Amino acid sequence: MTRRSVLLLPDAEAEIREAFLWYRDRSAIAAEAFLDELSSVIDDLQSQPDTWPEDEDGVRHCILRRFPFNVYYVVDGRSVTVLAVAHHRRMPGYWRAR
Repeated sequence: MTRRSVLLLPDAEAEIREAFLWYRDRSAIAAEAFLDELSSVIDDLQSQPDTWPEDEDGVRHCILRRFPFNVYYVVDGRSVTVLAVAHHRRMPGYWRAR
């Protein structure tokens, strides 16, 4: 199985940091669980990025199981680029306008 490299765009990194800090302010356990689940998703993106559906623009998304976030990404050959780690309550597709 081919492992791909995963690149997080700066905006996606900022969203992760913001979510982590929000959870940490409420519970260190929840904050760590968020990072653990996100790390697991990123591992899956390295080994099997085609698992999740692709939209008409070639953007795929994975839904976190325990947290209200989607990870939006594109696959380009041997690399995966994470475009956004979007909370379910944010306006859909907001990250496309960046």
